Amino acid sequence: MKTIAFSGSNSSKSINQQLVTYAATLIENSKVLNLTSYNIPVYNIDIEENEGIPNDVKKLADILVEVDNLIISVSEHNGNISAFFKNILDWLSRNNRNFLESKKIVILSTSPGKSGGNSALKITEKTIPYFKGNVVATLSIGSFYDNFKEAKIINDEINEKLKEVILKLK
Repeated sequence: MKTIAFSGSNSSKSINQQLVTYAATLIENSKVLNLTSYNIPVYNIDIEENEGIPNDVKKLADILVEVDNLIISVSEHNGNISAFFKNILDWLSRNNRNFLESKKIVILSTSPGKSGGNSALKITEKTIPYFKGNVVATLSIGSFYDNFKEAKIINDEINEKLKEVILKLK
């Protein structure tokens, strides 16, 4: 079973990228992607019609085809998913509407506040089935800076919950 992990954030200091990087260590045969390394323009029908699907969208889509599982950690912006992540979803779905077909997916979220990005997590959980993805578990982790130090979760209860969630990918 191959697993890809990534966050829906484009921040160079993304706490969701830190979380998903740690979560990937909890499952064998996983690889972490940083979506900011792909040159993907803001979706525009004119770009699609005049230039086609960007090469980096196709590269990302090819990677996703080869995996069985995804771990996605979403950031929350004003109670919604980030525009960056929405843009990635838009382009991937234009390349192949069912780009998540037969994938088991764990959705995570975190934030400095107590809600842990829960609104963005719920929006993502409702969106994934449009692309035929199978959400097997979700987990929102609040108060990131209190619970995460030295590249790992230091709260034993939260860490156990995360391990349980990740095990649903097996």
